[in-house]
Amino acid sequence: MVEIQCPHCEKDIELEDGLSGMFDCPYCNNEFIWENNKKTKQISNQHISHYEPMPLGFKIVFGIIIGLFLLVIFGYLFLLILFDGM
Repeated sequence: MVEIQCPHCEKDIELEDGLSGMFDCPYCNNEFIWENNKKTKQISNQHISHYEPMPLGFKIVFGIIIGLFLLVIFGYLFLLILFDGM
């Protein structure tokens, strides 16, 4: 917890660590902005936003391979049923 003073009424207010933004004073109901000056560890955006969807070319090739595989399997089953009845 961090204890700060309201810039309007100068009463003590407790805020949770790590919070920043606009707040309402519980005593005078005036708004104030609190910037947390606590040093935090810099997080690399490279790891967080490095999500790359599967390339379109890979999706097309993968779809063709799966489609051919299913065609062979179902074609074989169809031929088994067709020639088994004779």
